Amino acid sequence: MLQYRDIKTALQDLCIERSDPTIVYASSQLIPQVRGGAQTILGAILGSIDNILMPSFTYRTMVIPEFGPPDNLINYGSGRISNLDAAIFTPELPADFADSQISEIFRNYPDVSRSAHPIFSFLGLGLDSALISQTISDPYGHIRFLQGKDAKIVLLAKDPSALFSLHFCEQVSGRKQFVRWAITQDGIKECPHFPGCPRGFHKILYQLDADMKKTQIVGDPCYSVSLDHLVSTAVALLSTDPYALLCNDLHCEKCNAIRRDIRQKVG
Repeated sequence: MLQYRDIKTALQDLCIERSDPTIVYASSQLIPQVRGGAQTILGAILGSIDNILMPSFTYRTMVIPEFGPPDNLINYGSGRISNLDAAIFTPELPADFADSQISEIFRNYPDVSRSAHPIFSFLGLGLDSALISQTISDPYGHIRFLQGKDAKIVLLAKDPSALFSLHFCEQVSGRKQFVRWAITQDGIKECPHFPGCPRGFHKILYQLDADMKKTQIVGDPCYSVSLDHLVSTAVALLSTDPYALLCNDLHCEKCNAIRRDIRQKVG
């Protein structure tokens, strides 16, 4: 069974320095393999990195309006019943994304702050300025803020589909994104720049050079990469190949909407 030191060793193998601002995505599938579970994993992360961001997404704040912009992949007016179950976003609202167990423990850690985006909030320790930069109108503001600051991204047994920063690259490149709505303490707010499908993000691994570090924890791949290198590589890729990083599912509505938009722009 894995110990605290095994997680710390993996972070050392990924060349993460204690002072590096680091966005951490940690898979809950590691929890049963580690003595002490999620607490041990989080303890090893906090024992290795001083300045951390983690996702704390809350999709159940979303509602469907009666009307909205076209080609937005929403059946407007269909949420009259489901909207009643939506939650109001507050800093105390638990995350509800698929792999939130370690992030949820982090959320309750002393001195951890949270950004105010009602769907894509991030938790932070030592990075309050980055969190403030993420707003409803700019869900990628924290990523923009961390550019040029030697920030790193760590995937602990996580698939590259977790790389939220690649959605920022899509926005920078002019790729089509969507609009959604969420309930806040100030009422229902429009949330622009809602991202597309991330299932093709594993393709970025073929574009990254030695700047991407890789190790394993009991056979599970773990990665780290410089945020600046990821962004520059992805933006350059999307500028030369606007179809890059889309998934291969022919029935994916989001990727197909983006393909249609690209064809219209090219035409």
